[in-house]
Amino acid sequence: MAWRRYFTESEDAGPENHLVTESAYYQRLLRAMAEYYDVEVDESSVLAVRAALSTPELVQRLFAEASISGVVVDLGYPSPEMSFSRDEFVGATNTDYGGLLRLELLFQQRLSELTTLNDVQEKIRDDLTDLRASGYVGLKSIAGYRTGLAIERWSTEDVASSFADAQREVRATGSVRLGHKPLLDSLLHVALAQATLDELPVQFHVGYGDHDVDLRTASPLLLRSLMEDPAYAALPIVLLHGCWPYFREGAFLASIYPRVFLDVSYGIPFLGALELRSITQAVLGTAPFGKIMYSSDGARVPEIFWLSAFDGRRILSSVLGEMVGEGDLGASNVLNVAEQILATNAQRLYGLGSIR
Repeated sequence: MAWRRYFTESEDAGPENHLVTESAYYQRLLRAMAEYYDVEVDESSVLAVRAALSTPELVQRLFAEASISGVVVDLGYPSPEMSFSRDEFVGATNTDYGGLLRLELLFQQRLSELTTLNDVQEKIRDDLTDLRASGYVGLKSIAGYRTGLAIERWSTEDVASSFADAQREVRATGSVRLGHKPLLDSLLHVALAQATLDELPVQFHVGYGDHDVDLRTASPLLLRSLMEDPAYAALPIVLLHGCWPYFREGAFLASIYPRVFLDVSYGIPFLGALELRSITQAVLGTAPFGKIMYSSDGARVPEIFWLSAFDGRRILSSVLGEMVGEGDLGASNVLNVAEQILATNAQRLYGLGSIR
């Protein structure tokens, strides 16, 4: 069943097995959807009611119900032909909207078009100049899913050899998938330098991700060389997915580096509520409140945004209450901390809403 494919990164989760339907996340989602659509807790019943709504109507209803006021959207996934345009999205949701440019897709495009490394680098610098004027609020990298987060500075010879390998792939197939580490790392340094000049946040996928991610090379600790590089002292770095399963490491990094921020995602990875609670407890117990941001990492399915908004508020409220009870937080400050994590930290970082 195509619907179930949206809730797993497994390549083996076909309709004949129950890996998806037996997960804590899917069980929670199905129950919430059944209650919302006022049907039995049954997948077929839920999907039948859902199918009667148009996509714009479904999105409008769910976003309004969840009181979602702003979104930061990766414009590289899903592909544009499968997604709402900016105007369509804002029209359906009435949200503040900020777009992210996915770096690896840009790199791959330029490598397919240009034949010298210098031309590629210069074109990328040009592409990334004054992005805010084009409606972008940040950049995003999936290097952690390709060649790992230990982003290095390579010799000219190594980069040239890696570029030649990429060019051979382009000539053979017409495109390139950036698994060439010296080249990808060097192009990331080009992009990070430009982002620093323009004070654009850069998001990194960390930990959980595509089915082929090697978690051994996707720990946020591997990004410390970037965080300590004087050239990037002013660069805001955002660690995604709560860094799961490295959420304690992510919280530690946010606590020691002034320009490192941590998303805590209540949608993707597809986790049970108890695990989300553990993440929230660990992150709020370690990182400064001003460095933590709610996220859903939602894509393709509006119910992920919807359920995540309710889960995030509920779990955050519970954990903040516990912190008051333990003396970690004053009762008079709870609302301010909640607002920071749920809205104002992201508004300030990305320049959305009333905070610019």
